[in-house]
Amino acid sequence: MKILKAIGIALAALILLIAVVAIGARFSDGPVALLPGGPLTSGEWVEGGRVDWTFATDIEEIEFESGGRSRTTWILVHEGEAYIPCSLSFPPGKSWHQEILERPEGVVRVEGKRYKRKFVKVEDEALFASLAELAQDKYTPPPSDAGVWFFHIAPR
Repeated sequence: MKILKAIGIALAALILLIAVVAIGARFSDGPVALLPGGPLTSGEWVEGGRVDWTFATDIEEIEFESGGRSRTTWILVHEGEAYIPCSLSFPPGKSWHQEILERPEGVVRVEGKRYKRKFVKVEDEALFASLAELAQDKYTPPPSDAGVWFFHIAPR
C-alpha cells in the first residue's frame, strides 16, 4: 500500500508540474519546447516587405506567432521564399492551421529577429510537391504527404 501511495503522490506531482509549465508557457516570450507560448515580444524588428530567406535554408526551427500564441516550427526555403509545414496528425488536437486561415497575420522570429508576416496556405500542386521533397530531404522523419499543409511566410 505504501508503494501505491508513493506512486500516486509522484504521479500527482508530475501532473501538477506539467500543468504549471503549460500555464507558464502561455505568458512567456515565445514557445517553451513543444508547448505554445505567449506573444513574441523580444527581438529586433525587421521592416519592409520582401525578404530573401535564403539565409534560413539551414535553420532547423523558427518561432511564429498567430492569434497571440507562439509556436516552434520547421522552416523550408524554396527559391528565396520561406514556408512552414503543418503536420495534420502531430501533435493531435492542434488547431492553429485552421485558425490561421481566418486570421493570417502574424509574426515570425528567426535568429532573434522579428518579421511581421502573413501566412498563406499553399494550394499550387507543383509548389506543394517541391516543398514536400524539400521537407523529406531536410527533416527526419518528414511530414506525411497525406497529412501536411504548407504555409507561405508572405509579406503583409
